[in-house]
Amino acid sequence: MVTAVAGPDAASVGRRAIGRVARGARTTPGRLALVGVLLVVLSLLAGLFAFLAVRERSQAAERVATRSEPLGVRTQELYRSLAEADAAAAAGLLSGGVEKKELREDYERSAETAQRTLMSASSAGASGPVAELLSRLAVEIPKYREDVARAKSETRQGHPVGASYLRAASRQMERVILPAAAELHEIAAGRLRDDHKAATGVPWTAYLSGAFAVAALVVAQVMLARRTKRVFNPGLLLASLAVAASLAWLTVGLSAARSDLADSRDEGWHPVDVLSDARFAVLKARAAEGQILVQNGTDGGVYEAALTEQFRLLQADGPEGLLNAAARRSADDTVTSARIADARAAVADWKVAHANVKEQYDQTNFKGAVALVINDDGLSQVAFERAEKALSEAIAKDQQDFEKAADRGRDAMEGLAVGLLVLAVAASAAIVDGVRRRLGEYR
Repeated sequence: MVTAVAGPDAASVGRRAIGRVARGARTTPGRLALVGVLLVVLSLLAGLFAFLAVRERSQAAERVATRSEPLGVRTQELYRSLAEADAAAAAGLLSGGVEKKELREDYERSAETAQRTLMSASSAGASGPVAELLSRLAVEIPKYREDVARAKSETRQGHPVGASYLRAASRQMERVILPAAAELHEIAAGRLRDDHKAATGVPWTAYLSGAFAVAALVVAQVMLARRTKRVFNPGLLLASLAVAASLAWLTVGLSAARSDLADSRDEGWHPVDVLSDARFAVLKARAAEGQILVQNGTDGGVYEAALTEQFRLLQADGPEGLLNAAARRSADDTVTSARIADARAAVADWKVAHANVKEQYDQTNFKGAVALVINDDGLSQVAFERAEKALSEAIAKDQQDFEKAADRGRDAMEGLAVGLLVLAVAASAAIVDGVRRRLGEYR
């Protein structure tokens, strides 16, 4: 960013300079020419600072729309597909020797999506912490898939060791892979915040230089009117209007862009972040529920505690309640609010359904418990699908809101930078013409 210092001292210096040039019984041609040069320089500087301010914010808005937000979407998709693959793998193992086609396809689709997203991010030329995280995931994800494949193979052969392989894979997912994916998403979110801040910053240097140029033009006209007995100087008057117009255009254009970009944040990416956290919690709960049955009492209650914690985070009424936080963020959005209400009801039904799963399990009706979790009409399966669908639809809707608002913010600055430069050049030309006409009176 180009910065400049402008204030009362600079203004007083400018007025004294103009006063010294125009002072005297008569305005000499040399002094009048110096006044013209000073005014041209001030007008061009005002136009330059305005141009740089708009260009900087326009470039930041472009990054928000085409780089930062899409990167955040990709890292969010990576985390979601990994968590979904883990949940599908646990549910798939419950099928026993013959894995249900739908569960197998869910796992394969999620795992492949994660792999493609990772490869896409790696090919973008990342460096530093991002490159390190991508390299770690590139090693760990294939290991996870190998463990899941081994677990399925052992289970198909009727070997109980399959549960051990899946437990190892799940721990790897929980302790290494998902934390790395979450860290990637945090980096992407930080870049989005930085670009958004750069796109919506107030260009004080441009405002002050423009105001100073207008003030200098007014002072020069007043002094020249007193010395030459001319009420108006058309050239300087036109220049004053041009600089004032550019200042007003800058203010209106950037204010409109700032408002649209604020909407993209408040109605787009902030709600999406909270909704994504809720969706991730739903997927973690699904994986934990599947693992409870896969481990069949050998995990010491670890996965039951994990499921209970995810339900608590989803349903809590306080600040840490994920669905509650999402509802607050989207209070003014009737469509998203309705989706969140659907998800809240589904989670409540799911919690009741899981109580039935536990009851069947405690009564040694293992097949009945599994049916509730993996069958298409199983109460737990139905409730999970409702919650996941409601949250995914809410996220998709808010991402569309973000894109529309970000595009409006970017469009609000289209042509503004060039237009401000044109006005600055026009103001300078008008100053030259106004001064030239006065100089012509001395010939």
